[in-house]
Amino acid sequence: MTPKTQARQVRFPRWLVGILVILVAGIVALALFLLLPHTPAPLQTVASSEATPAPAPIGEFVAQRAGYYDTVWPSEHADLWRSHAALGAGLPANFDAAALSVTTARLNLPSWGYTRNADEVFVIGGSPFVLNTFTQAIKTGEEVGGLQNTVADMLSDDIPYVAKVNPLTMDTQLTMLERGSTANYTGGLLMHQNGYVYAVAQAVLYKINPNTMTIEASVGLPLVGGNWATQYWTTYNGLQVLASGQLVIKGFSLVDSVNVPGYLLLVNPQTLAFDVVQSMAVSSARLTLEQTPDGSAYLYHVNALESLRFVVSETGFVLDANWTRSYRTEGDGSTQASSPMLYGELGQIVFANNTAPGATVPIQLYTQPTSANGNNELLSPQAAFSSAQAAYNFFMVGGDPFERQLVIYYDPMNDLLSAQQVTASGELVPVWERDSYKVSASPAIVPDRDLLYVDDYRDGHDWLIVLQLSTGEELAAIQLEAQLPTIGTIFPGMNDDVYLLSSEAATENGLISRVFVP
Repeated sequence: MTPKTQARQVRFPRWLVGILVILVAGIVALALFLLLPHTPAPLQTVASSEATPAPAPIGEFVAQRAGYYDTVWPSEHADLWRSHAALGAGLPANFDAAALSVTTARLNLPSWGYTRNADEVFVIGGSPFVLNTFTQAIKTGEEVGGLQNTVADMLSDDIPYVAKVNPLTMDTQLTMLERGSTANYTGGLLMHQNGYVYAVAQAVLYKINPNTMTIEASVGLPLVGGNWATQYWTTYNGLQVLASGQLVIKGFSLVDSVNVPGYLLLVNPQTLAFDVVQSMAVSSARLTLEQTPDGSAYLYHVNALESLRFVVSETGFVLDANWTRSYRTEGDGSTQASSPMLYGELGQIVFANNTAPGATVPIQLYTQPTSANGNNELLSPQAAFSSAQAAYNFFMVGGDPFERQLVIYYDPMNDLLSAQQVTASGELVPVWERDSYKVSASPAIVPDRDLLYVDDYRDGHDWLIVLQLSTGEELAAIQLEAQLPTIGTIFPGMNDDVYLLSSEAATENGLISRVFVP
């Protein structure tokens, strides 16, 4: 007889069984965490005994600034048109370059700067996402792999903040924006006509009293996607305002804005109640507004494939199908476009492609008339520079829509900087071009003083460069403490001064530098 075989029972040590149970439970918990939807942070208000900030007087209607606090630089790109231009600000027209001085203050990853009153400027920072990827690409002139940086950004313990800086002493006062839990991508501020400062960071909207730097109210914004795996990538990157005071806010998926719809919102500035929440295919480009004295408004936006316009009303955003046009097709070698800039007097918008890595074609510019003509053909690009080399740029175009009708843009990978005149027909006419500056910062323009502010990374330092706007002639070069290209902004001040924010990505050495006439 064949002896019976008896199955052997494998016995694991109790300690190993315990570890396996914990591991399986952890995997199940992580899966549930990622697959189940999360809810936005609820409205939170703080009773304040402090007086509310004084609103700015409402004067004559100014199309590009209606709804803003009356100051030089109330939004990250100066105005509703996103011009990067302000009048009567910054260094004097005939400044003495040899007499310029520099003072600095340390800030962590500063990105966007703003003015309010003469004794205060504001900065938002502390958001690491994509900063080092772009910084290293600019520094080396070559595209770098982003996966390692993305993981580092996800694991970072950086917290977004709003800083108030005294220009005369460079003393700083910080308010931390700690309620968000989505990807820590740079948000934005808005200096509102009602006197308050509004901030968005990590899908949370904050109402801040600038006198005390206290958060009087905050609320989570709608999250994109159906589970936390997609909701984590919800990004709200800036605000706009209507002449009525309503806030205009946009949220999108940082990693898949083509397939994951985002949101357009109208928000009550007093209560932070959502007046309109509308699902829409939107992307990273920031919002541009065109307003008229009768209260009507158009919202311009560029998503992954189309240049869009919406009619804004109290009930929502209505897509203007007769105006909306495609500007690129998938697989054409270009990437997502940057924010559009409005030339209100000409009736044109201008924007650039290739605001994201992966571009295999040169940076190109697009113009589109604001008149609705029903033309649904693909927009035709125009050359941004005389040379044709593949590149991309984190920042959008800037320009002078007030006097010379110039568009200013730069290629940070190939050290190119150009000025072109925008005509009423949308043709771009080259005015000047430079191939000697490694520009990385978002530029600033003061048309009535014929000044353009850019930066130049060279010899291991970043420099503030002052050019004559009309000719491109260099007027001053000031070496700064910063030792990396910056994903930060330049903005003119109210005390014969100009500021440059040095992000100094992946370090703790961020700076705000004030260059001024003593």
